[in-house]
Amino acid sequence: MPFNNDPDEGDGAGPGSRALVVADEAVAGRELRERLLEQLGGSPGKVFVVAPALAGSGFKHIMGDIDEAIEPAGERLQRTLEELRAAGIDAGGEVGDSDPLIAIRDEIQKFRPDRIFLVAHRDSEGAFAEKGLFDNVERDLDVPVTELLVDAAPAPHVVDVRRTAPVAASRKGWQPSYNWPPLSKKDVAGILIAIVGTLLLGALAAACTGDSNGATDAPCIARLLIAVGIALINLAHVVGLFLFQSVAYRGIFSRFFARMSLFGTLGAVVVSLLLGLLM
Repeated sequence: MPFNNDPDEGDGAGPGSRALVVADEAVAGRELRERLLEQLGGSPGKVFVVAPALAGSGFKHIMGDIDEAIEPAGERLQRTLEELRAAGIDAGGEVGDSDPLIAIRDEIQKFRPDRIFLVAHRDSEGAFAEKGLFDNVERDLDVPVTELLVDAAPAPHVVDVRRTAPVAASRKGWQPSYNWPPLSKKDVAGILIAIVGTLLLGALAAACTGDSNGATDAPCIARLLIAVGIALINLAHVVGLFLFQSVAYRGIFSRFFARMSLFGTLGAVVVSLLLGLLM
């Protein structure tokens, strides 16, 4: 039951403020409820809760297999709403995307919160989609975020509270769409080199005519294999940047593919040109 967006609502804490609660863990039990209420403040205004439909494994998350996750997310949402409403909070909510960062972005556009609160598990207990979530919201979002890290056993209780220091939008880089991650100048340059280099390698491979008997000689085969290999590497990198950066495409994995794409493409073009001298 989403709220109507009112552009005249105020900012910050108070009766006119808007808080978004991302419930990766149900807000249930006295300690967790009181810690969240403490963070919300005495007069939190309107609160909207989104419960991401967290997939049970990384494979299911990537494949979009979240059918089994929708019902638990609905139960998590309902328990959280009951706790907040019992405390006198004006709260509504809905089940969100399986990727918590995408779910947050969706609700920012609809609900326009002043503050965001993550109720998430520790990394050792969290679902695949929760891994690195705090770092990603700090990197991508302008809205201040408070994360309550929860240990679910034997009863949900807060083990740590973290707050983001959001990066100004002007410093984040180019963002092709609000639902896509911002891209640095290095990312954009790498994508352009990947596209141009892949096309050039494809053109060089297609230009091979083989030997005088019409058979495909070794340099042509090498050009073709290089073009296909670099195309696959570049495709994986670009897809990772646009589709998986919010959860899985980061750190060493991301840097490795970025370097493979950038330097591999440039090196492959040089090698392909040299192979042309052997024909």
